[in-house]
Amino acid sequence: MKIYSKIFLGIFISFFFTEEALSQNLTLVRDAKLSLMGDAVIFSAPDVKLKDNSQIVQAERVKLTQSDFIQLLSPEALLKTRVLKNGEKVIIQVGIGSKADIIIFNRSESGAFSIGMEDLNEAEALPFFWKVGSLNSKEGDEKVDLQLSWTKESEPSDFKLKSLMRRDGVDWMMEYDQKIQDTTVFLKSYSLKGSKSSVFTVATNRLDSDDDGVPDIIEIREGTDPKDAADYLDTDGDKVPDYIETIQNTNPLDPISYLDSDQDGVADYIGDRSPIMFMNISDLQIPWGYQGIDSLLPDSLVAVLGSGKIVGLDVNWDKSKLDIFKRGVYEVLGSIELSPGLFDAYQIQSNIQVEVLSKPSPEDILLSNNIFDGDKSGVEVVVGSFTIIDPVDDQHEIKLSDLAYDNVYFEIRDGVLVWSSESRADGKTSFRILVKVQDRDGNLIEKEFTIIRNRISVSQIEISNSFTPNDDGINDTWGVQELRFYSGVVIQVFERSGKRLFYTQNPDVRWDGTLNDMELPTGTYYWTVEVKETGETRKGMLNLLRK
Repeated sequence: MKIYSKIFLGIFISFFFTEEALSQNLTLVRDAKLSLMGDAVIFSAPDVKLKDNSQIVQAERVKLTQSDFIQLLSPEALLKTRVLKNGEKVIIQVGIGSKADIIIFNRSESGAFSIGMEDLNEAEALPFFWKVGSLNSKEGDEKVDLQLSWTKESEPSDFKLKSLMRRDGVDWMMEYDQKIQDTTVFLKSYSLKGSKSSVFTVATNRLDSDDDGVPDIIEIREGTDPKDAADYLDTDGDKVPDYIETIQNTNPLDPISYLDSDQDGVADYIGDRSPIMFMNISDLQIPWGYQGIDSLLPDSLVAVLGSGKIVGLDVNWDKSKLDIFKRGVYEVLGSIELSPGLFDAYQIQSNIQVEVLSKPSPEDILLSNNIFDGDKSGVEVVVGSFTIIDPVDDQHEIKLSDLAYDNVYFEIRDGVLVWSSESRADGKTSFRILVKVQDRDGNLIEKEFTIIRNRISVSQIEISNSFTPNDDGINDTWGVQELRFYSGVVIQVFERSGKRLFYTQNPDVRWDGTLNDMELPTGTYYWTVEVKETGETRKGMLNLLRK
């Protein structure tokens, strides 16, 4: 059965037919509402227009015989869909002055949706925008896939950077999940927020979020990340984006074809994004031993790029060549961390000269003791310890000044003065030494010390009156080693007849009880000791005992 109807103005109309309803041109005004209820209802008309607050419910059931879209002539006019199950879609033929179809694919459990349109008067956008809302009474988001289409004739003259935009307050924001093809844009898994409609249009969008020179919408089309300045399409690998090469009329397929205005061998694109100078690098002076150098070195450098843009770049400092304990000028090497999308084509030096100022010299050298007792066995003797008076540093190198004065008899070990010579230095009780101290800055001071060696007086030396030369390792020889520190010493042994049996001028030489390698018998012998240095002579008896 076919039913024909004429124009309806401001009337609530519901169709529950299972056949096709036919109408002449239809214009709904005021609060008119056309509800096409029933699974098999189709409403046919040559042309359908909505004004004022009019609505069509289940607008997907409208069949147009002459026009190819329902005209929404009022911001309040709405088209509403049937309840869509998960996975169902509707195609709504709609427009303002030109066709602007919308397809809704439901990804939620179930829901119905509203579509509205309004005029838009912006030079670089479509002359209208869509309004898509959820009719679900439940709270929460409705997930949908949207497909919006328009005619080529409705586009502005230069529309190369067209992009789907969503209104947020008074601003238009780009949808990054879009896929745009000629006069159709796809938006997957979009969330409709409650009952509030989302507003979309297609407009020129020059936004370049990562500042790589490639607009975000181009990166979306090319499949690169519009928020990563280092990710862009570069077919020939010359580091210049294909989009830039296209604009600059160079060949994006030729790695040696790029714009180089100043003929410096660096592509303009790369040169504009490379540091050409650093603004906050200045040489430093620090006191000797200053530990706070890190606080003086900047954490980042202010770089001027070839484009004139000023950016901050993190920097790492290599202080391995800096010696804060030695005066001089050192180069601290800076290594910048390039942000994504920046280059270092000109290798501008980011080093800092650090001058370590000189350190005051140590003030004095002190010796804890300068008197020691000579040891008759000739072993080493500790004399005293050195102390360096230096208010600035506690690390020094201290040593004897080569062979000056009497230095040959001594050594300095870990700051301690030691008599280390096997020489008797006979006749000497006073020694002069020259000590030098060098600090870590190279400052050198020298100081002379007088060292006194005590020795037992000749008259107080205990001279043994017996010995047992039987090779048992005990008291096998006789001598007066205490005299080793005196000069002009003569030691002799005689028998009763006055015959000399032993003679030496070296107190370290001892008598073994023999004469010409022949053992002498047990008995009493006589010794004399003469010290020419003091003019003293001593005599006594010596018992030679053999067991």
